[in-house]
Amino acid sequence: MRQIQVFVALCLCVATGAQAQTYERKDFTFRSEKIKNAEGDVSEVKVGACVGKKLIKEMTYEIEPALSEDLAKYVGTISETDLDFDGYPDVDIYLGYWGGFANNTRHEALLWAQSQHAFVEAEGYGEIGEPVVDEEKKYIQTTLSAGPDHRVTTYYRWQGNKLREYLTNTWAIEGDEYVSFEGLLNYPCYRFDAKLDGRIPVNIVFQRTADDIIAGYIYYPKAKTPAPILIAGSVVQYGDKLYYHFDEYQTDGIITGFISLETPVECDYFSKMEGFWTNPKTLKEMKMTDLHFSQEMPKWFTKSLLTPEDPGNIGREYSFRQWNEGYQDLIGGHITFRGAGKNKVHFECGNIRHNIAEGRSGDDRPAVLKGNVFEYQDVNECGYGFRATFFPRFVVLQTITDSPSYDCFGAGASFDGIYIKVKQ
Repeated sequence: MRQIQVFVALCLCVATGAQAQTYERKDFTFRSEKIKNAEGDVSEVKVGACVGKKLIKEMTYEIEPALSEDLAKYVGTISETDLDFDGYPDVDIYLGYWGGFANNTRHEALLWAQSQHAFVEAEGYGEIGEPVVDEEKKYIQTTLSAGPDHRVTTYYRWQGNKLREYLTNTWAIEGDEYVSFEGLLNYPCYRFDAKLDGRIPVNIVFQRTADDIIAGYIYYPKAKTPAPILIAGSVVQYGDKLYYHFDEYQTDGIITGFISLETPVECDYFSKMEGFWTNPKTLKEMKMTDLHFSQEMPKWFTKSLLTPEDPGNIGREYSFRQWNEGYQDLIGGHITFRGAGKNKVHFECGNIRHNIAEGRSGDDRPAVLKGNVFEYQDVNECGYGFRATFFPRFVVLQTITDSPSYDCFGAGASFDGIYIKVKQ
């Protein structure tokens, strides 16, 4: 079940300095040919992309195991549909039955890349079984066997020409209540299961935005009254490692735990990983043991925390607090907003996690939202600038100017932090 040959025949002028001919998607037609082995079984399929009578691109796929002519009746069938939802038809190639259960069939695909005026290979598409394309919601789904009594539904989305798994859901064929995970399909999902100090089981599930904001829940299944607890933070990449840093928030913004995870960029169940949970007050650290990764979502996590907030639904007050040993008290940050017209707000912010950083919008200069984000420069007329990104339960404040502590706040002070919505 592997692709054994890729042959590209581009119709180019061979003279020095000649310009390659540019084709449009509508110029192409397709043909397929079944190749038999010495026993008379179909062992390969050749697919050609043509413009008129000219062969522009040819792909050869191996059929494993080789199929008799009767079983290979539909092998090589070509369907033209918009697989990557960019408005241009792509090419699905049916390559037969993989075995194991009824809908375990193999497909490959060529994606039309308008920027290149050419077809490119779809990475990962040939590895997922029977794909079901939802053009309206812009994802690809499979539902395959997970043993005799269960099925597993997996959702995928494209990153360029690579198909990326977003989440999975394993469910019992009989007696299992249907749960929709479509509310999580704006960003990929990640799950880490572990034990703290080898004895306290935890589930950590979250999503990650393109600009590396992460948010989800930590769940303690053995707690007296188990309930998901909000976690949010950021992730950075150094070399081939990802470093996740979360704070664990109560509904009033009090931080009750620090969570750190170190994983490979390409992570799977067998990856070597490290993690710790730390108590903010005692600084007692508990190592995560039996740590493993999956994209299986628990049934209580069905709504994304990272859906961009509607500008008309921004709360009035957001805050966070954590224990400070020097002050022997909870300190942190607080920001309030009030409307100043359509997609405009005034703000007043104070953050004392390090030194005191205080500022407000000018009376005649409110912040202007573009979607769920605003950027505001020259706070207090001292050159400090920050970005506010709003989500349904919190706002992320990030400094966007260089050396923000100079001349504006005390050393190390800024508005930076994740502030939990405490008043609508």
